[in-house]
Amino acid sequence: MKNSKDNIRCFKFFGKFAWQNDKKYYLLLIANIIVNSVSPFITIIGSQYLIDEIADSSKRNIGWVVFWVAFICVGNFICSNIRKFIGENISRIGEKFDRIFKTNLCMSCINMKFKHTEDTEVLDTIKNAERALNETGQVNGLITSLANIITNFIVALGVVTLVCTRIPWLMIPVIISFVANSYTTSKVNKSRRKFFKEMGNVERGSTYYNTELQENRYAKDVRLYDASEIFEKKYDGYVDRIYNTSKKYHTKFIKYWNVNNIFYAVCDTAIYILLAVNIFNKVISIGEFSSLFQATSKFGGAIRGIVNSYLEMNYTSSVLKYYIDFVEDIYSKNERLMDLSDSGVEVTDNACEIEFKDVSFKYPNTDRYILKNISVKIKSGEHFAIVGQNGAGKTTFIKLLCHLYDNYEGEILINGKNAREYGFVEYVKMLSVVFQDFRLFAFTIKENVTVFDDKNIDMEEIYKIADIDKWIESLDEKDQTYIYKMFVENGIEPSGGEGQKLAIARALYKNAPIVVLDEPTAALDPISEYEVYKNFDKLVYGKTAIYISHRLSSCKFCDRIIVFNNGSIVEEGSHEELMKNTCGLYYNMYSTQAKHYK
Repeated sequence: MKNSKDNIRCFKFFGKFAWQNDKKYYLLLIANIIVNSVSPFITIIGSQYLIDEIADSSKRNIGWVVFWVAFICVGNFICSNIRKFIGENISRIGEKFDRIFKTNLCMSCINMKFKHTEDTEVLDTIKNAERALNETGQVNGLITSLANIITNFIVALGVVTLVCTRIPWLMIPVIISFVANSYTTSKVNKSRRKFFKEMGNVERGSTYYNTELQENRYAKDVRLYDASEIFEKKYDGYVDRIYNTSKKYHTKFIKYWNVNNIFYAVCDTAIYILLAVNIFNKVISIGEFSSLFQATSKFGGAIRGIVNSYLEMNYTSSVLKYYIDFVEDIYSKNERLMDLSDSGVEVTDNACEIEFKDVSFKYPNTDRYILKNISVKIKSGEHFAIVGQNGAGKTTFIKLLCHLYDNYEGEILINGKNAREYGFVEYVKMLSVVFQDFRLFAFTIKENVTVFDDKNIDMEEIYKIADIDKWIESLDEKDQTYIYKMFVENGIEPSGGEGQKLAIARALYKNAPIVVLDEPTAALDPISEYEVYKNFDKLVYGKTAIYISHRLSSCKFCDRIIVFNNGSIVEEGSHEELMKNTCGLYYNMYSTQAKHYK
């Protein structure tokens, strides 16, 4: 019952897709069914008359011999070329579908809500969806299975008609082999489904160690901390799990196929004996012996083809459902960013007022609140600092402001409008953010800053404010220089400080009304840090600015400061006001840092 539901679901999804993207795919399949249904009988019928014509010397006619030879050769030649033509075209269309499906999967991953990127169950579903696309051939793997069932049914029906008019008993061994094949194939496919599911998590771990650890971001730590041995052990562990899992299931597969082959051999022997008996008794001619033996072989092959195609279709459906689960269940149902893109809520270019009203938050699948009853209002155009010890909730506060999570309690208001009323795409237009763990792309410097959004903005001024103008000028290809060597040999590896300035330039270029700077000077030397502070007013001029830093001296640039501790706001005020409270957390943190600079 479950298989039927999976089949129907997959046919509705992939069948509709194929029809919408290339209708001639179905015309080719119909033509393929016709050719493959007709071609077996060309040899079966032609060989019978040819052999009888040659064997009976009394009636031998050279003209008919030539005719039947031509009938077989030309017929098979035509069918073969038609099949080749159809196969090549179906293959090309299948490759097109393959690209579309993989692109859709990639875009679905990009557009799903941020919270899902940290959900292992979702990540396993994505990995299984990816494996399903690579393993099954998607539309070709599913729809061609149905086409094969139809083809083999027509062939089987034609053979039954032919055989039963001559020697009905020949069907007994064929049916026995069919039953044996059905049983073994169903067992194999059941094991394949288990194998596929079990391998999903294992391969995700293996991919991490095999791919990620080849990147240079791990190279220094692995070598300096002599971690290569432990990584080798962990990777070997995953390799062993893959090997042992594969061995376990492939042993089962071989066992079932051996049983199958024994039944095939026994049944073929029985057919030979029955035909031999009938030819000795002169019930059939030599030509009929040949055609009937071919017919029974074709029937057995057709029945096995029906069973195998049906079970393959079941397996393909059970695997491809992971793809559908992701793109329909996870990615849809209000889980896509783009679903709410046209909310009708006005997006402003002016500085915004931000208010958190009794906001509490805990990460999915946890019971501990990271933020507890946060209530704070950030005035339009205010320069606002957030400080606190590690794990106090500062970065989580910013993630909620950025709408990366929407499963919080309470309300977040932007200019008096609930953040949930905005479409995500609309919402992020109001934010220029530099996270502590920012990422640069393997694009050119300019493309990293603009992110392919061409605006009428003076790039030289952007580079100057971000303090990367001199660095860019020193490069041979200026801002057309590629970051990293992923695509070009002359790509550069920016230092931590250069990368951070690029991230600042990216936020500056976006020119959003809300600027969020999370540890924007963490990788900068004191002189570069001074340049950022000197240009701070230019960076955030006329905007609502939120600044997070462990270097409390930088908070002097801000109008107001809030202090987080254990997920709650414990202090609030300007630098001067907070320093008056000598028992407060801010005073203690600032004084502790300051004594190291005396």
